[in-house]
Amino acid sequence: MLNAGIKTRAFPGAAVAITHLGRLVALKGLGAFTYDANAPRVQPDTIYDLASVSKVVATTAMAMLLHERGFFELDQSVAWILAEFPAGKQVTFRHLLAHASGLPAYARLYESARTRDDLLRAACATPLAHAPGSRAEYSDIGFIILGKALSRLAEEPLDRFCQHQIFGPLGMSRT
Repeated sequence: MLNAGIKTRAFPGAAVAITHLGRLVALKGLGAFTYDANAPRVQPDTIYDLASVSKVVATTAMAMLLHERGFFELDQSVAWILAEFPAGKQVTFRHLLAHASGLPAYARLYESARTRDDLLRAACATPLAHAPGSRAEYSDIGFIILGKALSRLAEEPLDRFCQHQIFGPLGMSRT
């Protein structure tokens, strides 16, 4: 199945581990890192960047816990907790969680941001591409802002909150 996915260009490569009854029965790297002819081959121990997965597993889970505990309302303005975010943009937590904030899908923030504070300032200063709530567009910029807002609400960094409130209790010791 993985070779078929590589052949049809669904993805350029994969690392797979298969267990049966608690025993490792297959460990293999297939394909390459990219579609380029000279791209490095995937190895069995290749580590993939799971940034988009972390949005769901960490940031969204943190948002759910903090909302459940009454720290914020979904339709509350993000500017309420992030003074750096212009209130005039009228972006809510619901907008950020639904990727409907109006922020663009992508901006080269890394070109000017050298520190975390620079990154937050650049993300907050990014002009809206659309009116909030008018359409859904996957945006890393929105989740940068959301993660910082949640950290301020929790009064601790996102990674530490997730470790003791989510990953630890679930036995996810290497997450």
